[in-house]
Amino acid sequence: GLRDFYEGEIAAQIAQDVREMDGVLSAEDLRGCRARVLPAISVPWRGRRLMLANGLTAAPTLVRVLEGMADAPYSGAEPSAEWYAQLARVMRAAYAERLSGLGEAEPRAAESCTTHLTACDKDGMMVAVTTTLLSSMGSRVVLPRSGVLMNNGVMWFDPQPGTPNAIAPGKRPLTNMCPVIAANDRGPEIAAGASGGRRIMASVFQMLSFVADFGMDPEVAAHHPRIDVSGPQGVTADRRLPEAVLAALAADAPVEVVEHGVMPLNFACPNLIRRDAEGGVTGISDVMSPWSAAVAARG
Repeated sequence: GLRDFYEGEIAAQIAQDVREMDGVLSAEDLRGCRARVLPAISVPWRGRRLMLANGLTAAPTLVRVLEGMADAPYSGAEPSAEWYAQLARVMRAAYAERLSGLGEAEPRAAESCTTHLTACDKDGMMVAVTTTLLSSMGSRVVLPRSGVLMNNGVMWFDPQPGTPNAIAPGKRPLTNMCPVIAANDRGPEIAAGASGGRRIMASVFQMLSFVADFGMDPEVAAHHPRIDVSGPQGVTADRRLPEAVLAALAADAPVEVVEHGVMPLNFACPNLIRRDAEGGVTGISDVMSPWSAAVAARG
């Protein structure tokens, strides 16, 4: 089972391999590792209840964005220039608070090796889970005995002592994971999440809003252009956005207009499932990523 990676034969192999590579991970370290299981953060949101991942995730920052977008203009079939401009302002402020109070989880332009899975069963139960090796291919070290590809999780820490996310024994780092489930009075309605490092949270909010606020079909939402704000300065904008949107964004902050394609990774890779009032379920993966997939069971 799971504890074999920490106490069993696999754990012994991991510790021996790391020791022979002059690493510092010991069998005692592995035995002492315990998952911290926390209740979800539950917040009301536009007639629904959002369930967010607790702990050192992007959830506290997403809550700030939800609060800041409560009075945004939500009329029409798609976001207006004013909506995008307000989102950019709100996200810059939220990231300024995040980086000053919680610390930086990783460099802004870091390439990630993260997987997000969203699932729904025939009874409507939904799961949103994110896991990661951190950088592309993690540490790029495969242990010879077990074949385990090691992550490079130490990168999540700030090497500067005294900072909020400074590395220390037994400490847990800040992460960018942002799995979300939205429930209405019938039960789970939308589940979403993304891979993409610091770009994750912006994509998750926009996908949620496209579907829940503007009534987009999940496939339409997945094709709709987005912005990214991964720090307190500047905006990255999809070149497909109308000129009015780009002008509104540029009125407040520097804007980098980029292609939303396979590489380079300018935006996160979200996926989303929506369950409609009749019980029909629609899922969509990131339309720009060849590594994304949507799978459905026959009814």
